[in-house]
Amino acid sequence: MGSSSRQRRDARRRVVGRSTAPNDVEALIDVACRFAVAAPSAARPRISVLNELSATATGRADDPAALVVDDVLARIAGAWEHGWQPADLVHVVHRRGSKGAARWVTRAVLVEARRCPTREAAPPAWTDQLRTLEQRAGSGHEPAGLLPSGGGASVEQWLDALVTLDLLRVLPTSQLLMPPPSRWTRSSPAGSASPRPTEQRTKMLSKVRSLLAKAESTEFAAEAEAFTAKAQDLMTRHSIDEALLAADVGESFDVGGVRVLIDQPYALEKATLLHVVAEANRVRAVWNDFSACVTLIGLPADVEQVDLLFTSLLVQATRSMTQAHVSGAAFRRAFLHAFSVRIGERLTTATYEAEASYGQALVPVLERQAEAVSAHVDRLFPHLTTGSRRRQLDARGWDAGTRAADAAVLPAGAVES
Repeated sequence: MGSSSRQRRDARRRVVGRSTAPNDVEALIDVACRFAVAAPSAARPRISVLNELSATATGRADDPAALVVDDVLARIAGAWEHGWQPADLVHVVHRRGSKGAARWVTRAVLVEARRCPTREAAPPAWTDQLRTLEQRAGSGHEPAGLLPSGGGASVEQWLDALVTLDLLRVLPTSQLLMPPPSRWTRSSPAGSASPRPTEQRTKMLSKVRSLLAKAESTEFAAEAEAFTAKAQDLMTRHSIDEALLAADVGESFDVGGVRVLIDQPYALEKATLLHVVAEANRVRAVWNDFSACVTLIGLPADVEQVDLLFTSLLVQATRSMTQAHVSGAAFRRAFLHAFSVRIGERLTTATYEAEASYGQALVPVLERQAEAVSAHVDRLFPHLTTGSRRRQLDARGWDAGTRAADAAVLPAGAVES
């Protein structure tokens, strides 16, 4: 008999041969969680025992598979009340756990969503995230499909479930950027907190998307720089017009926030690019290293525009980096960092020129807007810290990134509308 077979036999004798009270089962799950995270291959004997217990369970209270699924679903529901959103949760499990665990928790999120009694009153942004997750996961999101009872769960299913459970147990509190499910009611839809875009703003965003799509698709640097510059100019002027209109009618600034999920590789460098785009557009950007995301805080129109421009610039930067035909992490980190620095300089110049054309009347309006944004940041992040990471950067990557940024953006107004 092989050593692994003996381990499974001995484990079953130790556990199955004695009382399997709920506390014993929960202790076994705790041990299996630790092994699943730290030593997946060594978790197999424990998983065999869990399946054995599941096969002989008399009810959910002593069925490990049911206990794990119920615990995960309860913790997902609790995460919503502490600021997490569907896309955030899947993203952090992917980052901190594994691809398999991310696929598994996607299905778990969809199962929990179907159980939510107020799901019909969910904010549009929440519904959009669930729809995206559903498209990725496909069909068949039932509790029994997460971790089959009766001893029928595979080792992979157990590992994904246990890794997810372990992470959910230590999940920190996030910031509430939209009402959680407990605050959704049919009489007062949660989505009403997010104003719908005006017809003018919708047209502007459509034009900006068109310009950025052209910038991303063209192979000619001169065209890309002109399209991107015009998009920035349109966004700045529209934002200023909305701020002046609100000031004229005595309205307070409606400040909100969204999270932008940053994918590997080079997440910190990508976040730096997002930061400089946000800063040039009067939006604050806060990096969260645990979940690899950036929270954008500002006026809704500004936040949406920053997200659009960042996405386009990242496409342009990636294309230019690929065309440099130089591989290596050091080169690419330096490239993206230099690209971000130079883009920040150019976008700031373009914004300053647009603001200057409005004259001194704009100054107090922008000051009030900045105060409103800062106050909202302080409420969401009372313990926010700032800092930077110094590192040696590849000289070739820095030079190539700077040149690519020079080709990506020109001063505002380079293209006639």
